[in-house]
Amino acid sequence: MKKLKLTTKLSFFNTLATIIIVGTVLLGIYRYFTFVATRNIINDMGNVERSVVIMYSPFGPHYVVTRWDLYVAETEEKSVINDPYGIGFIDAEGFQKIFDRYFYFVKYKNLVLGRDVTSTMKFLYSIRSIFIFAVIFIAISVFMSTYFLSRRNVKDLKDFISEIEKLGGTDLAYRVQVKPKSFEVEELVEKFNDLMERIEREYKAQETFVSAVSHELRTPIANLLGYVSMLKRWGTDDKEILEEAIGAIEESSKEIKEIIENMLLLAKVSTLTQEKIILEDFVSDIITHRFKGKNVSVEGRGVIVSNREGLGIILTILLNNAFTHGAPPVVVSISNDRIDIKNHGEKIPEEEIHKIFDRFYKGKNSNGTGLGLYIAKEIAIKLGLKIEVVSNDEFTVFSIVKNRGDEK
Repeated sequence: MKKLKLTTKLSFFNTLATIIIVGTVLLGIYRYFTFVATRNIINDMGNVERSVVIMYSPFGPHYVVTRWDLYVAETEEKSVINDPYGIGFIDAEGFQKIFDRYFYFVKYKNLVLGRDVTSTMKFLYSIRSIFIFAVIFIAISVFMSTYFLSRRNVKDLKDFISEIEKLGGTDLAYRVQVKPKSFEVEELVEKFNDLMERIEREYKAQETFVSAVSHELRTPIANLLGYVSMLKRWGTDDKEILEEAIGAIEESSKEIKEIIENMLLLAKVSTLTQEKIILEDFVSDIITHRFKGKNVSVEGRGVIVSNREGLGIILTILLNNAFTHGAPPVVVSISNDRIDIKNHGEKIPEEEIHKIFDRFYKGKNSNGTGLGLYIAKEIAIKLGLKIEVVSNDEFTVFSIVKNRGDEK
């Protein structure tokens, strides 16, 4: 079955809706006119006693018709008493068409009475014809206007599609340049260009990330290969070299493992669902399962609406950071929409605070990969959270808070 074009579909359904609405309204008006006209006719014919006087004599009933325009016939004798219209004997009731004229008949005892209602019926038929013509005219007008208007809008849409086809799946820097006349297509173009902007930005970030990870992996892999080569030459004969090589290989393997795990963590949170989290239970579970035996305490109560897994990764990274680079005691303070992780280690220099969340950034005493805080920041952004840092000579606090600027 051949598919209809969008312009034809829009025109057809708009026209159909218009016909239904206008037709219903006009039908109601026509029925009202018909009701009023027929009610007047019926009321006019209802008072038979005033129109026909019946007198009885030994020779039978005699009829005196007081209205000249009233047809009167007697059904028993099948005789016509008054026939101003020349239609002969008629035994009928209700509206009747005789030749090219319309009549309304009623029966009273053995009489048939009628009158000419041609003018009224023709008036009603004229109204009906006008209404039918009006519906047809409106339907044609709506179809044509909708067709040409939608055709213009669809043309804008076709131009937009043609522009998209030029992309070819390779040029992420390309932006649609059409200037549509319709607001809806203009908005679509803007949204598409915004989407392409974000895709290009994400692609470049991913490209940079992969490049940086590859660079970071070169050093531990080179160390591995170097120590493997050393083992092949002297490791079997020299126990000291063997132990040194095994230790270095273990450290390099751990570093590679940590880099890969951090990459997987970042990829894991591409789609996140939100739920209400009771923070005291949530934080206590993480500390019990991952930081058992560590000098850490939990204070306060609160809830947050976030992703459980993503928030757990952020909290784990910040606690690891507190134990690795800070000093005990570590205190986790909780309130609604906020988690503070306080440690009592050295002050983070002011010039470094804005750098510690950069990808692969390492402080002077850091032995990590430089990915932990970067991953925590990226996950927080996706969850509508932010990580704040306050550091002085007494303590350092990393805070996970709701980013109010993202709320709608």
